[in-house]
Amino acid sequence: MSSPIRPGTLEDLPEIARLHRECFADAWDSEFLGRLLAQPGAFSAIAIEQGRPAGFVIARTNAGEAEILSLGVHPSWRRRSLATALVRSALDRVFRAGAAEIFLEVGVQNIAARGLYRYLGFREVGRRLAYYQLGPGSRADALILRYSLPA
Repeated sequence: MSSPIRPGTLEDLPEIARLHRECFADAWDSEFLGRLLAQPGAFSAIAIEQGRPAGFVIARTNAGEAEILSLGVHPSWRRRSLATALVRSALDRVFRAGAAEIFLEVGVQNIAARGLYRYLGFREVGRRLAYYQLGPGSRADALILRYSLPA
């Protein structure tokens, strides 16, 4: 299945915040997302299904490298290649902007996301202890992954 991917806009902030709440225990609100996306080099992309946002990616570029800050797909649209399409759209954009590599963090417990990133060619380069808030009093380590532009 192929979903249309389009650049995100400020008008998408409420929908991105809604999706973020449906995907993550430690959700980002519209205000935080607006501040994040106002930073130089920051951008978002949206996957559309049945006329409505079904997934998003938020990334930024700076000084020759980039970072995926968040990626989420609504639970009812998972396992349909939306996350793959969103990551590929972010990779295309950051490499066109001159980045040579892109980083991200993924929870060690998030087996599906780790599989996606491995499939796309990301490699583990580090670990952040107790990085993610899973719930009250519960935290998880994050793996730091890197994808380098092929030579």
